[in-house]
Amino acid sequence: MRDVNILGEEKIKKTIEAIPSASFTVLEFMKTFAEEFPAEWKRLVERYGLYGSKRRYTVATYLANRLYTYSHKSSSILRPFRRFEKGGKGDYRKSSKREREEFGSPWIAVYRKRT
Repeated sequence: MRDVNILGEEKIKKTIEAIPSASFTVLEFMKTFAEEFPAEWKRLVERYGLYGSKRRYTVATYLANRLYTYSHKSSSILRPFRRFEKGGKGDYRKSSKREREEFGSPWIAVYRKRT
């Protein structure tokens, strides 16, 4: 059976456009995606699970990887994501207590829309 990509570029773009701010985290993307595409969200959660479900690769990991890859495409509406710069932390920031509870990491990626 062929594995069908749940999250195509058109859904990524539509979700990003629905986010009102110029920059966002994967948690904000997840919330908006769940609102825009509830059936696909359910499939992702069933397949990967959420943080705390004792899985190494969760929905947040999957979406973060898809956003990173999408940001580096020439047709992307995101600025290319910088993982780490020499002497800096790239496009990461410290996560808030609430974000750590939902995401589990002291650092969270921030994606930025092209202007």
